[in-house]
Amino acid sequence: MEVAIIVPLIVFASLVLVIATPFYFRYRNRKVIYEAIKISVEKTGSADPKLIDAITHDRIGPNGDLRRGILLLCLAAAFAAAHFIAPAEDYGFSWLAIALFPGLIGAAYIGFHFLAPREPTV
Repeated sequence: MEVAIIVPLIVFASLVLVIATPFYFRYRNRKVIYEAIKISVEKTGSADPKLIDAITHDRIGPNGDLRRGILLLCLAAAFAAAHFIAPAEDYGFSWLAIALFPGLIGAAYIGFHFLAPREPTV
């Protein structure tokens, strides 16, 4: 296999890994909480209110959308900077096209922060 094929494959595989890892660990954490509730209900007949509170309340905070949006816009800026450092002729693709995805998602999160009504968190 040529090195010209391996390098982009490794880059995109690492991007998928970086994006998928938090989803996996969040899934695993929720699975542990559900199992704890299941065991609690089986033993005592009722669930612990603290466990149910851990599932039902998402403690992101009122600025969670803004934080995510800023991080995604910074990621898009990094891809845009890579476009100017490494021209498209060297790699066969444009870093600006890749920068569009996190940039537009980040802009949507920032829009949600300012336009969507939020309930106060405790």
